[in-house]
Amino acid sequence: MQKIKADLKARHFEKIYLFFGKESYLCRAYKKQFIKAIVNEGDDMNYSYFENAIDKLLEIENIADTMPFFADRRLVVLENSGLFKKENDFADYIPSIPDTTTIILIDSEVDKRSRLYKAISKNGYACEFNRQSPAELRDFVCRWVRLAGKQLSTGLADLLISTVGDDMNTIVNEADKVIAYCGEREVITKDDIEAMCTPLAEAKVFDLVDALITRNKSKSFEIYADLLAMRESGFGILALIRKNYQRLLSVRELEDQDLGISEIAGRIQAQDWLVRKMKTQIRGYSPKKLQRAVEETVNTEYAIKTGDIGEQLGLEILLANLLNI
Repeated sequence: MQKIKADLKARHFEKIYLFFGKESYLCRAYKKQFIKAIVNEGDDMNYSYFENAIDKLLEIENIADTMPFFADRRLVVLENSGLFKKENDFADYIPSIPDTTTIILIDSEVDKRSRLYKAISKNGYACEFNRQSPAELRDFVCRWVRLAGKQLSTGLADLLISTVGDDMNTIVNEADKVIAYCGEREVITKDDIEAMCTPLAEAKVFDLVDALITRNKSKSFEIYADLLAMRESGFGILALIRKNYQRLLSVRELEDQDLGISEIAGRIQAQDWLVRKMKTQIRGYSPKKLQRAVEETVNTEYAIKTGDIGEQLGLEILLANLLNI
């Protein structure tokens, strides 16, 4: 990503770029920045956009070969091109792209072993946009809120992210809901986030495990009912319960090694505040008990998969067993 930032700053552009990866928000954001940097506003003569490019390769190549009209460069954007899904000869054309043309491919499915990927890497630049780190997401949401004239503490930024997940599109949508909810008020509060942000299943399961550990039976089954109402699959819930207990076990074992909160957070790739909360959760729990909880989830998953017990009944028995650990 540093490479494309540098290209934008220097206004020095490759013949071809490939934007791909799990973080679609960044793919679209940088597409917009390249359009703004290369093409003047309203210049339809030097900007072309295609979807499903696999059936339009001859037209695309003809446009790319055409000299820009009263401009320095021509830009061609191919979104959801399909070029990595079907056999084509676009890789053979890439070395001959004129120096006055830039092509941007934006695809969700990319084969790094393909001729096309290798041709792009050799003659241009392939940029994979992956999920951002907790610190990067925190900075992102704080900047987004500031641009709207609001104030958000880093702690509440972490809360928002932990509630809605690490997808930047979702973060933007949920942050906008909170901003609108605040109205004229500048400072965003915890109550605002809790009122407006829709928790993901992972956040719900975190609350479920918290209730299980504190042996709060009524709350445990209430949250479980909420998850079912959200149409979450039993296996999905089970996997998240196991993940949470495995993470708690890791925190407990690292705690026994006298590691600090920041060191533990780095080891398990979580925010400091989340580690603090987990340390509170497992107070009084030995590694042996947490290991037993993990084994319970694994055994339940096996029993459901082999048909020894039904999915919903298996989950309910698991919750009862976890409450008694």
